[in-house]
Amino acid sequence: EGGNYPPPDWIKYTSPLISAVQMFAMMLILTGDGLWSYVPGFSRPPEFYYKMKENPALTFMIVFLVIPSYVQSFANSGAFEVYVDEKLIFSKLELGRMPNVPEIVRALEAAGMKRGA
Repeated sequence: EGGNYPPPDWIKYTSPLISAVQMFAMMLILTGDGLWSYVPGFSRPPEFYYKMKENPALTFMIVFLVIPSYVQSFANSGAFEVYVDEKLIFSKLELGRMPNVPEIVRALEAAGMKRGA
């Protein structure tokens, strides 16, 4: 039985925020400058919006590719943990490397498991 190693808590909050930014970017693309009149605190589009309009390909890459990939890289811990009866017998997080087969076999035998014939 296995499972995923839990990501840091801040990832749980950042992912919906990124989705909201992406949706806002899509609405800007579809509606144009008029959307800013509905955003509290803005009577006209801010300066960064005009910079984004000057470089739409770069804006697309940053909003839809770079930022989500960067945040996702923190969610991937690279953990490889082997437990037997809730006892940790190998941890990639502690050792910084993957186990080899003889290591796993020795650890399982030390935990009381026997080789099949």
